[in-house]
Amino acid sequence: MSDLREATHWLCDMDGVLIHDERAVRGAREFIDRLRERERPLLVVTNNSLYEPHEISERLGELGLDVDAQEIWTSALATASFVGGQRAESRVFTIGRRAMHVALSDAGCVRDDQDPDFVVLGETQEYSFDDFTRAIQLIEAGAIFVSTNPEPTGPSPRGSLPGCGAMAALIERATGVAPYVVGKPNPFMIRGALSRMGAEPRRSVLVGDRVETDVLVGAAAGVTTVMVLSGVGTLDQVHRSPVRPDLVVDSVADLIEVL
Repeated sequence: MSDLREATHWLCDMDGVLIHDERAVRGAREFIDRLRERERPLLVVTNNSLYEPHEISERLGELGLDVDAQEIWTSALATASFVGGQRAESRVFTIGRRAMHVALSDAGCVRDDQDPDFVVLGETQEYSFDDFTRAIQLIEAGAIFVSTNPEPTGPSPRGSLPGCGAMAALIERATGVAPYVVGKPNPFMIRGALSRMGAEPRRSVLVGDRVETDVLVGAAAGVTTVMVLSGVGTLDQVHRSPVRPDLVVDSVADLIEVL
């Protein structure tokens, strides 16, 4: 897409794009307001699987960003869509917070701790040795291993926290079975987001702050990619990447005039 004003639908990562270090990024509120003025649908697409959409909406609202729960697509929702679509009433053993359990239930999946079709790993801050032991045993018995996202760490005011990717590596090392990772950079997540919006890839834009997830998945899904430098990504990473974003800006504040 040569002119971003032609974009009909906008997908935005959350951490590093709209918020960073528990604060709204410069220009984020004005960027969202401009999209509303132009009647351009927005969907926040995040690999975070800790929270339900209404919780994320409330969190963003506290930071001055008006985003409805229906405008949020998480890796938990994408994972539930994938698992629920594999077979009728997929049986699952799940490690993760309430958001993961609710998403799977809403997708028609059934909890089964004895003989599940899938072991699903999401994010939680209460990982249990017993849960990991059971997950390993079930995968060894033939259950399919699925995880929500690949990030080995997550941000916090105290510094990095262990992420889903690190926890998945533990299970993979014990079983020799790598998970099917649904979240970015898997195009499945972006295709699900586009379907949810009723959007065409060639008329859509994805704004992110990570080359290895946002830019890569956008390119694979056929959408225009914009990388912001307000999060963890750097220009050096862009220059070293074989897949380049279509545009690099300091923050979403630089996109307001484009719109």
